[in-house]
Amino acid sequence: MKPVSSYLCANQLRFHYLIWNAAAEKTALLVHGLASNARIWTHMANQLVGANFRLIAADTSGHGLSEIPQNGYSFDQIYQDLSAMIQTLDLKKPLLVGHSWGAQLLIEYASRTQFGPYAPSAIILVDGGIVQLNKVPDANWESTRTWLTTPKLAVMQLDDFINLLQAADSKWVPDDETIPLIMANFKVDELKRIYPRLSFDHHMQIVRKIWEYKLQDQYDRIRCPVLM
Repeated sequence: MKPVSSYLCANQLRFHYLIWNAAAEKTALLVHGLASNARIWTHMANQLVGANFRLIAADTSGHGLSEIPQNGYSFDQIYQDLSAMIQTLDLKKPLLVGHSWGAQLLIEYASRTQFGPYAPSAIILVDGGIVQLNKVPDANWESTRTWLTTPKLAVMQLDDFINLLQAADSKWVPDDETIPLIMANFKVDELKRIYPRLSFDHHMQIVRKIWEYKLQDQYDRIRCPVLM
């Protein structure tokens, strides 16, 4: 099933989102990870539609086709964005699913929205929301920054990037259906050069916030079921 692409205005920003199976009664909101986009959920969405879920995957600010603010990449700001999106879409007691950084965003949301119609019925954390980076033994900001720094891919030729993705020595080689999902993270100019939609500076703003985030302090405030 192909999703419907749409936009909404929330928290004074314009957000892009995808929706599958709009008539279903059960709702799940899918939140992508850092430097990713809503289309990354496509393969899983095709599975969950069969379970009669209405699925909504949003591009967070600075990602995908959503608006790109110069600032506003803290956990508090993105909590405000996510809260405004959920209320604008009138998602009552939604099931929230987050991947990686998106899982951390759901920890923030669930810890701050404990009660009321827009509190989550449950949250599912996929490969994220478990480890607080600044409490990892022997971790420091310098090593973490190096680990999470994205390659500077701007102005790389599109063909070179595709060849890089499909290199024979890669641990994982995306198939023809997956490459368009990855390419949704980039803009391509008339000379077929790629530019990440999330800029390097904004990426690093978020990395710093991830390092500073007191993840474990949020756990005691969560009142809904959690699947890690």
